[in-house]
Amino acid sequence: YYSYNVDPTWSPDGSHIAFISTRDGNDEIYTMNIDGTGQMRLTALTASDYSPSWSPDGSRIAFRSHRDGNDEIYVMNADGSGQTRLTNNTATDGEPAFSPDGTRIAFGSDAEIWIMNADGSNPVQLTTTGGNEDPSWSPDGTRIVFAHNNEIYVMNADGSNPENISNNPATDRQPSWSPDGTRIAFFSTRDGGDMEIWVMDPDGSNPTRLTTSAGMDYHPSWSPF
Repeated sequence: YYSYNVDPTWSPDGSHIAFISTRDGNDEIYTMNIDGTGQMRLTALTASDYSPSWSPDGSRIAFRSHRDGNDEIYVMNADGSGQTRLTNNTATDGEPAFSPDGTRIAFGSDAEIWIMNADGSNPVQLTTTGGNEDPSWSPDGTRIVFAHNNEIYVMNADGSNPENISNNPATDRQPSWSPDGTRIAFFSTRDGGDMEIWVMDPDGSNPTRLTTSAGMDYHPSWSPF
């Protein structure tokens, strides 16, 4: 049986990493210490759970789950308790991302970026063009970086002024804003088709490749410091 461990994301205090593993037969959310010890499964259902996102205070983890027959956004305490559904609609909801102040969650829904309060109330659609996913907040909460049709875009947190900052014919996806706001990490196939991790400035300048492995490198996640 082949299993994988993917989609790592750091806790705000830098002590733990949440990730996805199929070691128990389907996609479940785990946490571990940053040295790999203390691995603990937080979800334990037959449905798949994906895309963990820590709240800024480290007390909660938002995630995507198919447990009710449709992909919805859920939230749970950092120990796995108190699992609660936040969205309830026929669309495919995923890729939740807490705002820096913890009051809002950006997420993807049927290839559009939405935003809602952290309790699931007041959902607002930010994009309307299709092909939008993978939102990540700027540290000051004023902008959101996201993937649009294999390019990296930045827009204001209200959805205004979207701008293509990658401008490359290759596939660029999974952007992640650095904690100090100075860089955006992402994966790209621009050097011959293999997925590698790159960083660039928030305006798209100074793109720099960080990995050179023969395998696929993706899901970059910044440590908090």
